Amino acid sequence: MQRLGRLDAYLYYSGAIFLVMVAVFPIYWTLISSLKSPAELISATPTFFPQSLTLEYYIDVWNLKNISDNITLAGAFWNSAVVSLGTIVLTVVLSTMAGYALAIFDLPFKEVIFVLLILPILVPILSLVVPLYILLKQLGMIDTYMGLICIHTVGLLPIGTFVMRNAFQSIPGSLRELAILEGSAERRILVQVLLPLALPGLLTVMVFAMYISWNDYLMAFIFTNQPEMTMLNVALAKIARGAAQFEMKWGHLTAGSMISFIPIIVFYAFLQKYFVRGVTGGSVKE
Repeated sequence: MQRLGRLDAYLYYSGAIFLVMVAVFPIYWTLISSLKSPAELISATPTFFPQSLTLEYYIDVWNLKNISDNITLAGAFWNSAVVSLGTIVLTVVLSTMAGYALAIFDLPFKEVIFVLLILPILVPILSLVVPLYILLKQLGMIDTYMGLICIHTVGLLPIGTFVMRNAFQSIPGSLRELAILEGSAERRILVQVLLPLALPGLLTVMVFAMYISWNDYLMAFIFTNQPEMTMLNVALAKIARGAAQFEMKWGHLTAGSMISFIPIIVFYAFLQKYFVRGVTGGSVKE
C-alpha cells in the first residue's frame, strides 16, 4: 500500500509538472524570442536560451511609427487600458446590483428573469456583430471608448450576475436581518455589510472583465476605424504583418506580446486566490 501511495504521488506530481510546462512553454518561448538578436531569431537552428540578450525589439516596438500615421504601440496600450478599466467598473457595478436584487429581494418571476439573463451566454458573438454595428452607428458610438465598453459589459453581464448572485446567496441571511433591525438603509447594508463578504465574487468578476476586454481583438477591429482609436491587439496584428507582403516582424511581435501579457499576469497574480473562491461561491449556503 505504501508503494502504491508513492506511485500515485509520483504520477500526480509528474502529471502536474507536465501540464505546467505545456502551459508555460509558449510564454517562455515568446519571452526568449523577444530577447534574441535579429540573426539568432531567424536562425534555422532554434535555441532555448538567447546567446546574447537584447532589448532592441522592446525599445523599437514601444515607439514604432508604422502601425499607422497617428498611433504607436504606447498609444494602443493606453486605449486598451481605458477600455478595460471602464469595462471593469461598469461590469462590477451592474453585476453587483443585478446579483444583489436576484439573490436578496423577493421579486416576481425571479428565477425566470435569472434564466433569461443567463441565456445570452449561448448566443454566438459573431451572430451579433451586424446588429451591434448598426445600433452603435445610429447612436454615434463607433470609434469611441464608450462603444467598446458597452459591448464588453453587455457580454459580461450574464456571467457577472451569475457570480455575484451566488456570492450574495452564500452569505447568511441573518446578517441582513440584523442590519435591518438596527435601522440600516438598503444601500448601507449592501455597501458596508454584504459587499465586503462578497469580495471574492466581486474580484472574480473583475478578473473576467479584465481578461475579456484586454484580450479582445474582434470587437476592437470591427468597431474602431480611426487610427487614434487602435487597440493593443489590433496594433500587434499590424506589427506582425510588416510593410512588405510576406514580411513578418517576429521580434517586434514577440516583444509586443510580452508587453501585452504584463497587465493580465500582474492582475491575476494578485487576485488568483479570490478568483477560485469566487468561482466556487454559493456552493455552501445557510
